[in-house]
Amino acid sequence: MRPITRRGFLAAGAAETALSRTKTVPRKASPGKRRLLFNWDGSAIHTWGRTVLSGSYGPLTREQFTSLVFTPIENSAVDTVLFSFGSGNVAEFQSNVLEWPGQADRFEFPKEKEWHGGIPVDPKDQYLNPKAMADAGHNPPAVIVEECHKRGLDAFVSLRINDIHDGQHPRGALPNPELPSFKRINPDWLVEDLDWWSALDFEHPRVRALKLRVVEEYFDRWDFDGIELDFLRHSLYFRRGTEKENGKFLTMFLREVRKSLRAKAAKRGRPIELAVRIPERVEWCREGGFEIDTWISDDLADSLILGQGLTEAPGVKDFRALAKAKPLPVYASLGCYGNHYRISPDEVIRGSASNLWRDGADGIYASNWYLFGGWRKHMLDEIADPAKMRGKDKHYTAVEGFLSAGRQPGADFLRYNTAVKDAAVPFEIVPADGDRAVFLAVPDDGRISRPASVDLWIGFDYSQPGDKLSVKFGETLLEPAEIDTASSWKKVGYEVRPLPGNGMIGFPPDQAWDMRFDAIRLSVPPQLVRPGRNRIAIRLNKRGPGLEKPLRVRRIELVWRATATGPTSRA
Repeated sequence: MRPITRRGFLAAGAAETALSRTKTVPRKASPGKRRLLFNWDGSAIHTWGRTVLSGSYGPLTREQFTSLVFTPIENSAVDTVLFSFGSGNVAEFQSNVLEWPGQADRFEFPKEKEWHGGIPVDPKDQYLNPKAMADAGHNPPAVIVEECHKRGLDAFVSLRINDIHDGQHPRGALPNPELPSFKRINPDWLVEDLDWWSALDFEHPRVRALKLRVVEEYFDRWDFDGIELDFLRHSLYFRRGTEKENGKFLTMFLREVRKSLRAKAAKRGRPIELAVRIPERVEWCREGGFEIDTWISDDLADSLILGQGLTEAPGVKDFRALAKAKPLPVYASLGCYGNHYRISPDEVIRGSASNLWRDGADGIYASNWYLFGGWRKHMLDEIADPAKMRGKDKHYTAVEGFLSAGRQPGADFLRYNTAVKDAAVPFEIVPADGDRAVFLAVPDDGRISRPASVDLWIGFDYSQPGDKLSVKFGETLLEPAEIDTASSWKKVGYEVRPLPGNGMIGFPPDQAWDMRFDAIRLSVPPQLVRPGRNRIAIRLNKRGPGLEKPLRVRRIELVWRATATGPTSRA
C-alpha cells in the first residue's frame, strides 16, 4: 500500500470521473424519495463471478460484469444501486489506498474449495477478475457509476466499515487474500479478546484515518451519488464491555466523513448523500456504541438503513421520533433467505416486505439477494409497492435464533440483531410450562380482501410417539383440541425452481431448492387473523416416554392464501 496525496487521487481518476458525470436518462429517484435500494455485496466480481457464466474460462470482461450486475434489476423498480467493492480491507478494483486481494501474500491463493465454505471457485478470481477489467480501462467503480447513470439509477458505494471475513480462518492457516498488510504489521490496531480476531479497533486514530482515506478515494476519483457506511458488516469496533463509552470514536469518525464529503460536494456542485446501516432498534444501537441520538441531532447522516434480513421493523417509529420534525428517510433491510429457507419463496418475501411497509419504512433495502438472471424482477417490483402485494399469497415466518452461543465463532459479530437478541424460535417446552406464546406480525390485507385460507405450520425437533399438545390462535383453541404429533405430520413447504440460466450467485447453477419439511399443519379461521401482531400459544400436555431431550419448537409459520389452493413451488 503506497501513500497518495489528494492531488494524486485527482490525477489518477480524472479520466474515469469525466466519463461518469453526465446522466443520459432522468434519475428514477430523488434524495429522500427512494423506494427500492439494491445492495450488491460484490458477488458479481468476486470469486463467484465467473462460475455462473457458461463457457467462461478467463477473467471477467466489462460486458460480463455489467450483465451480471444489471440483468437481475434492469427495468425493475430498483432506483438505487449500492455496490461493495470488496471488504473495505482489500479492494476489488485498482485502488490508490488499499491493496489488491492476495497482494499481502505475494499473490499466492488458497486451493480451490478451501475458500468461502467449499463453494466451487478459484480464489485467484478475486484478484484476476477486477485486475483484468482495470487493465482494460474498466476499473469496476467507474463501470458501476457509468452504467447506473445510463439507466437513471443512483450509484452508491457500499463500504463495510469493519468487515472481518479475513478472520474466519486461524492466523496463518492459509494464504488469505482478504487479510491486508496493515493488519499483519499493526497488531495493535486489532480489537483484543474477540472470537473473530481481525476486527479493527476504532479507538486507534490511525484506523479512523485509514478508513477516511478509503471513503475519500471513491469521491476523488468517481462521481458516485452517495455512500452507505455499513456498520453492521460487522459490528465489532471495541473491546468487550467498552462499546458505550467508546462510541464517541465512531462519532468522531462519522463527523470527519461528513465534513470531508460536504467539502467535496460543494466543489462538484451537488450533494453527496451519506447513509448509515445500523442495528434495527435504538437501544441496540446505543448498546453497540452507535451513538444514534448524536448522529441524528448533529445531522451526520442523510438516511438510516436498519438491520439485516428483517421480517418486521417495529423500531422504525423510535428512530423517527429521534429525528422529530426533521425528515430522515428510514429504510428496512429485506433478505431473500433465512428463517430456515435457503432461498426464500415469493410468498415469504411478500410477507416480510408487507410488514416492513406496515411498520412505516420509507423504502426497502434489498440485501444479499445474490441474483443472476432476471427471474425475480417481478418480486422487486412487488416489494417496492405495498399495493402490488395486496391480495396475493403471503407467508409469515417466526425469526430463527442464531444458535452459536458463548465464545464460539460467530457469536461476536452477530450481537446486535433480532436473530440474537429477540428471536422467536427455537424454544423447548415441557408440560409444566403451560402456554408458550409467539407473536407473528401480519399487515392489513384482511381489511381489503379476506384470505381464502390460513394455515399454521409448526415444526419440531425431538418429537416422539405419545406427545400431545394444543395450539391457540389468539384466544381460540384450534382444532383438533389435542394433537397427537406422531399421527399428524404432513409434508409442507416449497420447492423453488429458477428458470434455466437463472439462479443465485454462490450456489450451483440451474439448481432447484427443495425446502419442504415435516410439520403439523393446522387450519386457522381467517376471521381470527388481525392486522398487527397475532398471538400463537403452544402447550405441551403430555410428553411421550423414552427420550431425555425436551421437545423443541423449531419453526412457526403462518401461510395466508388468497386462493383456495395456493401453489407450493415457484419458477
